[in-house]
Amino acid sequence: MELFAPKYYKNFQCIADKCQHSCCVGWEIDIDDYTLELYRDIPGEIGETIRGSIGESEESAYFRMCPDGKCPHLDERALCRIIKALGDDALCDICREHPRFYNDVGDHSEVGLGAVCEEAARLILSEEDYATLEYVGEAYGDPGTDAFDPTVLRAELFAILSDATIPYSQRLEMIADKYLAAELPDDSSVGNLLSTLEYLDESHRNLFEDICSTHLPEGETALFCERFFAYLIYRHGGAATDAESFCRAVGFALILERLFRSLIYKHGFTPAESARIISEELEYSEENTENIQLSVDTAAQ
Repeated sequence: MELFAPKYYKNFQCIADKCQHSCCVGWEIDIDDYTLELYRDIPGEIGETIRGSIGESEESAYFRMCPDGKCPHLDERALCRIIKALGDDALCDICREHPRFYNDVGDHSEVGLGAVCEEAARLILSEEDYATLEYVGEAYGDPGTDAFDPTVLRAELFAILSDATIPYSQRLEMIADKYLAAELPDDSSVGNLLSTLEYLDESHRNLFEDICSTHLPEGETALFCERFFAYLIYRHGGAATDAESFCRAVGFALILERLFRSLIYKHGFTPAESARIISEELEYSEENTENIQLSVDTAAQ
């Protein structure tokens, strides 16, 4: 099955020790079965070190993190000892693939980069042409047979979103009118919802609860907002299985775009850091994503 990606995808490269928010710190790192068997057979000191860092439960195997939340295989420069000793092929799936995500869409598959990664966020917000996908290789699996193809709705939405002859805020209103059955909750109601969610960093709870999206973006900031919104549609709209779930993805994206604006204008975060924080706390929690999407009243029939 053919695999497609946004134009910025090919430019992604992990910035390793230059990263200020390493994915090797503070996250659970599960080890897939194939890599677990590989680790069991690696000879020498590196093999013993890896096996000594693995914990196992009935559900999965995982690396036991250090008391400070770091992966036990980070060296003093925050570089991976496994890569240095054995190469990328020795990484478990989650380490090798992060921050990529995949969606099977119609007769092909799509891959993207999650904004939780600061370098990915920078690329996402820098790309002018977010609607064009490029062939990047082959994916496992066979073309789907589902009747619903979210790329049709996505193309219609992107046509509205990218129309620079219309003010950005008006484009968002047009999208909301087309895909939602009612207005989104106001900032106060959204803030109340966000205050009930689970957070990796508790300081973000108050930050998100204090949402204020009344400032309408202009100029370069409007472009950043547009591109972040497009990324959310690509990722979550591409995962939709019917018209209703696509519309819920639109509502989810509209809420997160408002929060994105709030972090920039009210709290002074850079666009890339705003995208990263939102992605980390909301996108990468299935429960948080579902709770926000369920607050949306869709126009799907």
